[in-house]
Amino acid sequence: MADQNNPTGANGRSHLGAGSRITGELFFPGTVELPGYVKGRVEASAIVIEEAGEVEGELHAASVAIKGRFSGQVMGGKVRLHASARVTGEFFYESLSIESGAEIEGKFKSRPYDKDAKPE
Repeated sequence: MADQNNPTGANGRSHLGAGSRITGELFFPGTVELPGYVKGRVEASAIVIEEAGEVEGELHAASVAIKGRFSGQVMGGKVRLHASARVTGEFFYESLSIESGAEIEGKFKSRPYDKDAKPE
C-alpha cells in the first residue's frame, strides 16, 4: 500500500482480509498483517499473524509477531510469540519473547538477523 507522502509504500502497511486464502511467494515492503490463511513464503519488514491467522511455510522479517497459528520456518530479527500463538517449526531469531500461554514445539536458534540468510 502506498500513501501520498510515500508513493513507493516502503514503510506502508498491508492487510489481507479475514477469510483470505493465499498460496505462493509474497513480498511486502513494509508491515503485513495476516488474519487469513497463507501457504508459502512471506517476506516483509514486519509480519503479524493475527489470532485468526494461519501460516504454513516460511517467514522472513526483521520483526515477527505471531498471535495465531504457524507451522514452518521463521528467519527473523525480533520474534514475539503471543499467549494465543500455536507454533511448530524452526525459529532463527536475534531476540525472542514468548508470552505465557503460547504453545510451541520446535527448534530455536539465536543468531543475527540477515534477510538473505539461509538456514543451517
